Amino acid sequence: MAETTLHHSTDPFTDGEHSGHDPAVHSSDISTCGPDDGIPVVDFDVLVNGAADRRAQAIRDLGRACEDWGFFMVINHGVPEELKEAAMETCRELFSLPEEEKAEYLEARPMDPIRIGTGFLSVVDGVRYWRDYLKMFAHPELHCPVKPPKLRDVAAEYSAKTRGLLLVLAKAISESLGLDGGRIPEAMDLESCFQILVANHYPPYTGPGGAGLGLPAHSDHGFLTLLFQNGVDGLQVERDGRWRLAKPLPGAFFVIAGDQLEIVSNGRYKGALHRAVVGGERARMSVVSMISPCLDAVVEPVPELVPDGRGLEFRGVRYRDYMEHQQSNKLDGKGALDFARVQRDIAA
Repeated sequence: MAETTLHHSTDPFTDGEHSGHDPAVHSSDISTCGPDDGIPVVDFDVLVNGAADRRAQAIRDLGRACEDWGFFMVINHGVPEELKEAAMETCRELFSLPEEEKAEYLEARPMDPIRIGTGFLSVVDGVRYWRDYLKMFAHPELHCPVKPPKLRDVAAEYSAKTRGLLLVLAKAISESLGLDGGRIPEAMDLESCFQILVANHYPPYTGPGGAGLGLPAHSDHGFLTLLFQNGVDGLQVERDGRWRLAKPLPGAFFVIAGDQLEIVSNGRYKGALHRAVVGGERARMSVVSMISPCLDAVVEPVPELVPDGRGLEFRGVRYRDYMEHQQSNKLDGKGALDFARVQRDIAA
């Protein structure tokens, strides 16, 4: 199948200023990490069907994963491999379409329901990273390009399956905080959640140094992100000051905690800082499903986690405003959280 027709410069950093992160990817700063090296693994079937003692342990393990990593793998999740493969293949077909058949979606604005492009938001970044993407709003209403024809049906089924999975994880995370399972979902109105589907295509890297950035270090603006890839590694997660190349178990999803989980938990659980690195002769693809609060929900730490308001780390921010802020500015690590962070009087 032909490669995408979106255009890249030979060096993805020559189109403008990089957004605050070293464009060089140094292998000495990276360690490979899988389940045997510490990445937590959550058995979804135990959360749903496990005996009381096993489920209680799984809830505790989930809480530690959110607290220590903000990142974990989920296995036995019930999403059919055939559906995952169909999602990957239809997105690959989209990237291979002639550019004129995608023209109306190219370089759309951050809150447009369908966006196709390169980099993050090139008019803001001033740079085109080594990445092509498709972003489409999936819930409460699915927005989908007309071509390829199978994409809408696949996206509808995939978004529904993964949304159900993420909503169950949301309840379990709420329990791990010592709250009722419905407390966190209620606080963010997840029954009316905002969901985005994203497909990322990272072409084979031909730039200098043997490796480059497909997407710079950032945390996600939403609540939980579910990701799988095409067998080519490249997702890196920061922990203890080092970058870890994440290697998945067969059939597993990666789950990435986002900024809204950090806010609603008052910082007890952390949004994971992660990036995508490209290198080698094989193209990498990933498919992402992210759930977030209802766009009009005001997200703030749940009062039960902030007794008497002492130690309050974040103010209430309408999620729509937070998303627009993060999507309209250069990616800068976890800098977007400052938009919601309580500003303290240093002199005091």
